[in-house]
Amino acid sequence: MIMSLLSRLPIPQRIAGFALIGTGFVLILLGLARNDLRGDILESPPSPASVSLLHSQLLFDSEQQQHHEQNVAVAASTGLPEKKTDSYYVFLQKFPLESSFKKIFHTEVIVCPRGTFKDAAFLNMLDGKLNTLVPSRFDETGVQASDAKTPFASIDKDQWSKQSEPGCVQLGYGGANCGVGCCGSPHKHQNTNYALNSREAVISNAMGDYKELYFYGVSGSAGGDVGGISGENAYKSVCHGFMNAVEMGTLPKCVSNWAGRDYNPLTNNCNTFTSTVLKCVYGLSDANAKPHLGVSDLRNVKCPSEKKLDGTEFDQCLIPTIDASFEVSDKDALSSE
Repeated sequence: MIMSLLSRLPIPQRIAGFALIGTGFVLILLGLARNDLRGDILESPPSPASVSLLHSQLLFDSEQQQHHEQNVAVAASTGLPEKKTDSYYVFLQKFPLESSFKKIFHTEVIVCPRGTFKDAAFLNMLDGKLNTLVPSRFDETGVQASDAKTPFASIDKDQWSKQSEPGCVQLGYGGANCGVGCCGSPHKHQNTNYALNSREAVISNAMGDYKELYFYGVSGSAGGDVGGISGENAYKSVCHGFMNAVEMGTLPKCVSNWAGRDYNPLTNNCNTFTSTVLKCVYGLSDANAKPHLGVSDLRNVKCPSEKKLDGTEFDQCLIPTIDASFEVSDKDALSSE
């Protein structure tokens, strides 16, 4: 009956009707096959002890970051030269899911320090593409000066497959039987020492042999005075500094708590997570500018409004700073025993 009705419509409306039916079919498939297509993470959910240990480790990382910021302030007050900063190249990798006829996709953000790449030709290629990309909306200093309208650039497989140096940070999300904030986003050694040519995803049902890679831009200026956002700091921005921090209520959640049980194949999936990292941390694109994800990426994220140190509000997931009193009061409690 539906096909009969569609056949009576003009060709443009008929095409739109078929497209709508196809989209509805995929949505039904997503709902019925939720367990098969949900994208569970490879790692087992963290134990309370490991969460506490990770929490402690990241507190120390934040403490070191504070010392670095203090050293920068001292250098500025004394007139000494400030240490040059690194820049960070931001990529999106895309995988089709198993049992989805390559119609449902998983994405992850990969952040690589410029110094990770030893291939000069590869760096020159990236720098050439940079001038064709839309700059970050947080780029107030003109690091990426461009009038282009392209949100990303595809990187050929024969180019990225040669980049075997570890040192990038893999930022991904999937379902898991855990309720701790950010426990659905693995952040272990293999995720923080990731090679760009790796075909490993954080979930178990991504088809690594069909990986595609896209370049979104650069955060910071290489060897310059404009500091970029590293992959580690991007994780801290989304997770408020450390796993389990969301539950402490000190900051608004960065779109979601990103617990394993928060995963929803339609409204809070891996692609929602990468949209959050790209848009709310790096000021880049969201679901409106992803590489042909279709119904895998239906949600346009809204970044939280947070306050900077000067009191101004900004719709960005900021890198949290943890004051000394918080660290002292919690270090003894956050043991791994």
